[in-house]
Amino acid sequence: MLSVFSVVNCFAVEPETPAEFEAKTNEALAKRDFAQAEPLLRRQIELQPREFVPLYNLACVRAAQGDGREAGTLLVRAVENGFDDIRKLIRDPDLAGARDDANYKKIVANWPTILEARKQSNLDQVRRIFSHPDDGAEYTEVVDEKRRLIYRSAFDPTEFKKAREEIEGLADWAEKTVFPGLWDPTELALDPWVVIVLPSRRDFTTWQIVTFGPGARTGFSTIGGAYIHEQKQLVSQDLGSTLRHEFFHVLHWRDCTRKGQTHEYWVQEGLASLVEDVDVPAGSSYANLKPVPSWRTNIVQRRDRSNTLMPLEKFCTQPRDKFLSSQQLANYAEARAIFLYLYEKNQLLPWYTAYGRETMSEAGPDKAGLKAGIKAFETVFAQPLKETDKEFRFWVRKLPEVAEEIREGMASLGVEVETGTGDGVTVTSIIEPPGKGGHANIIPALTLRGIKGEIRIGDVITAVGGQATRDVSELVRVLSTKKPGDEVVISYRRRSQPGEATIKLIPRP
Repeated sequence: MLSVFSVVNCFAVEPETPAEFEAKTNEALAKRDFAQAEPLLRRQIELQPREFVPLYNLACVRAAQGDGREAGTLLVRAVENGFDDIRKLIRDPDLAGARDDANYKKIVANWPTILEARKQSNLDQVRRIFSHPDDGAEYTEVVDEKRRLIYRSAFDPTEFKKAREEIEGLADWAEKTVFPGLWDPTELALDPWVVIVLPSRRDFTTWQIVTFGPGARTGFSTIGGAYIHEQKQLVSQDLGSTLRHEFFHVLHWRDCTRKGQTHEYWVQEGLASLVEDVDVPAGSSYANLKPVPSWRTNIVQRRDRSNTLMPLEKFCTQPRDKFLSSQQLANYAEARAIFLYLYEKNQLLPWYTAYGRETMSEAGPDKAGLKAGIKAFETVFAQPLKETDKEFRFWVRKLPEVAEEIREGMASLGVEVETGTGDGVTVTSIIEPPGKGGHANIIPALTLRGIKGEIRIGDVITAVGGQATRDVSELVRVLSTKKPGDEVVISYRRRSQPGEATIKLIPRP
């Protein structure tokens, strides 16, 4: 049966809210207590008539109880409200009693038409929500038929085009490195379309509040976007690490859906975090990217030094609520480090393949077993997990520390910057080169003249030496690999006009 979220029951009284009904329902379905589950599901549907999950689950219950006709009717309603997993429909053993029903047969026979209608409905909804571009701009849309993606962007067209090219390269890298067969046309024909929204600041703020509540606007919020799988919608406020992270969720979920699996939360977030910080060889594309150490691996090193880094056995068996506990930042960091380790040891694809096999054998097709990750480690490294844990910790200690700020003496562009509007960092001031006294000061200059070209206050720096710098952390990481005196080509956007300048790096005063 389809159950998007598993919630532990903790209610001793009659449930009242949708979340409480969901918890009680999931408990009954887990025990296959259909007599208890049915009235709970019907009440859930009354409270949330536009949610497809309880409709689908009630269809399974009715089919298992021998009422294929009502099951078929419920499936039609589930599809009308967003259910889009044909493989689940065909594989689910609880729907055996509905497969002779006319409605069931009609859904299967008309699946391509259903996906097209779902695509249009999704796009119409996105257009209604994201319809307020910044002054002087407008939303543009691009359809990627090959990957069944639709983009709706309020970003500068030139930078939006670059971001699409980066995402296409990332998609090819993912197929080669983690998800073989991801772009198989036969499989793609069964996959629903995904809408990728790159909104204006105004629309992002509105979406953020509606989706996550008023707390999402506080200074403590780190929400830069999200992929909501049930809606097949990805929203990102930047064209860099957030977009790569959330797009990798799209790819991972496609692979999982085809296999009939749901992977553990640490696996989902570890894989997505892996592509947040990457290097791309000069003159190459994102199809040849290389994940690299980042500020997250700095956190893992600090945890190791303080003896608080979680052992692999404990880390790989923690449920979702533990992963998202007060140690969430540390958990994300360790998850990324684990997958960076697998990548550098050339075991990423073997581990992921073994994990998929263990997931199926241990817990069936609906959810991963908590020990599947451990068994996958023992399979690919051919040794007990404790030995791999020791080797992982040794590898962590040898990682380079990644600069999180440009400190005194480090290579600098000679400008002060702040995070801009998502496609780069904005120049806020120019640093005066050191004079006779060896001192540098922030001066009210408007222009930094380079060896070739110039940088002005207000310019948005989008790349350094061909390496994208969509936010301050990316700029710092790229500059930390350079030395004062190096000459680098700076790509920038001046209002809506792209440009380049060659700058000689100076020591940070």
